[in-house]
Amino acid sequence: MSGMKATKAALSKLLGRSKFVNGYGLKLVSVTDAECTIAMPFRKAFERPGGTVNGPAFMAAADCAMWLAIKRHIGIEHDAVTSELNTAFLNAARSETVYCTARVLKLGKRIIYGTAECHDRRGKLFTHHSVTYARL
Repeated sequence: MSGMKATKAALSKLLGRSKFVNGYGLKLVSVTDAECTIAMPFRKAFERPGGTVNGPAFMAAADCAMWLAIKRHIGIEHDAVTSELNTAFLNAARSETVYCTARVLKLGKRIIYGTAECHDRRGKLFTHHSVTYARL
């Protein structure tokens, strides 16, 4: 698969076997060269006082969506790791599936820049993330 773009099926399989995100129930919704969208079904474990989805759950979704978007371009066999993740919390999510769409802005030889946005099914934004990855 070297040099080829990772398919939706390959990325879904990778997501399913990645232990570091198992606790979030993440599912790949769609992937194109432009963006990658995952779904994070609501779980009581994500609820913080006040009944809203906690920040770390949003950040995990954003980081994972970006990781898959990057894998789409560099292939399953190559890796990159998060070096920076900045999050702006815009609206609360309550007892609902959160979707996260990631876009690679610059795919450099060493550093990869992108954005991710967590939103509801209709597109209402919950969070905006700027993400930087370093290639291994």
